[in-house]
Amino acid sequence: MFQTLQKLRVICFMFATTAERKVPPIPSDLPFTLNNLWDNPGARKIQKRWGRSGTRGNACGRGQRGQGARSGAGVPPKFEGGQTPLTRRLPKWGAKPSLEIYREVNICQIVDRIKQGRIDATQPIQIRDMLESRIFSKCKYGVKLLARGAERLAELNTPLTIEVSDASKTAIEAIKNAGGQVKVVYFTPLLLRQHLFPDKYPLELRAALPPSRAVEAIQRTEERGAISNYIKPKWVIEDEIEKKKLEELAKLDVDTIKVQLKVAETVETAKKEKKKKKQKQQEEKQVNTLDLTNFKYPAVIEPGCGKDKIRQRKPVVYKKISLNID
Repeated sequence: MFQTLQKLRVICFMFATTAERKVPPIPSDLPFTLNNLWDNPGARKIQKRWGRSGTRGNACGRGQRGQGARSGAGVPPKFEGGQTPLTRRLPKWGAKPSLEIYREVNICQIVDRIKQGRIDATQPIQIRDMLESRIFSKCKYGVKLLARGAERLAELNTPLTIEVSDASKTAIEAIKNAGGQVKVVYFTPLLLRQHLFPDKYPLELRAALPPSRAVEAIQRTEERGAISNYIKPKWVIEDEIEKKKLEELAKLDVDTIKVQLKVAETVETAKKEKKKKKQKQQEEKQVNTLDLTNFKYPAVIEPGCGKDKIRQRKPVVYKKISLNID
C-alpha cells in the first residue's frame, strides 16, 4: 500500500503544473517514521531549465553568438568596455605599508626555553636557536625583541647576549641591567634562510650591504643602546670620521688649538716659499736657454721707432713699354 501511494505521488508530481509543483500534496494518512519523510511545502524549488521551448528556447536569452553566448564566458562587474577603469583613473595617495614585518619575541619566552634546557644561555642566543626551540615556526624577515616578562631575568644567573634584527628600548635596558647585551644583525630574506637552514646551502653566501632605510633603522637601535653588526656603507664611515674629529677638537684646549693653527700657518708659508723658489729657478733656466746674441735688454728707445716712426712710401717703379705701329 505504501509503495503504491508513493508511486502515485511521483506520477502526480510529474504531470502537475508549475504552480502545483511549488506546494506538493502532503498525505495525512501516512505515519511519521524514518522511512516516510518529506520536505515542507515550498522548501525545495526545482531549477528552471532553459533551452526547451517557449520564450527561453533556442538561444535561451543569450543572444546570437558572441562572448555572452559561450559557456563559462562573462565579464567582471568592474570591466568598463576597454576604457581606463576607475581604479586607474583616480590618483594614488597614502603611505605604502611595510611588508617587512618582524617576528615579535618576548623576553619571557626566551627565559622559559632556557629553563627547559632548549637554549644554552652561556652562548649567544641567535634567531636559529629561537626557531629550533619552537618559539616560532616561521620567520621571513627577522625578529624583534620585546620587553614583556623582563622581570624574569632575575631568575637566571648568567647574563644573556641576544642577536636579533630589532629591539625595543625597554628590552635593551632590561638586558643591560642584567649584565647582558643586545646585538643587531642585518639579514636579507635569503641570508636569513641560510642562517636558519644552513644544511640547504653548501656554500656560504656573502654578506649584503644594507640600504639606506635599513641603516637608519639600525642607527636608531644603536641610539637605544644596542650593538650593531653590519657592513657599513661609505657615507656612514665618512660621517663617523667627521664625528671623531669634532670630538677630538672639542676635547682639546683653546691654547693647543692656537698652537696647531700657528704650526699650520708656518707650514703653509714654507710651502709658498718653496713654490716661489721653484718658479725662479725655472725662469732662470728658460733665460739661459735663449739665444741672446742679437738681443738687447732693455730695448733702446730712439726717435723714428715705435709710434713716432716716419713712414715712407715705397718707390714707384715705372715700366717702359715700346709699341710698333705700322
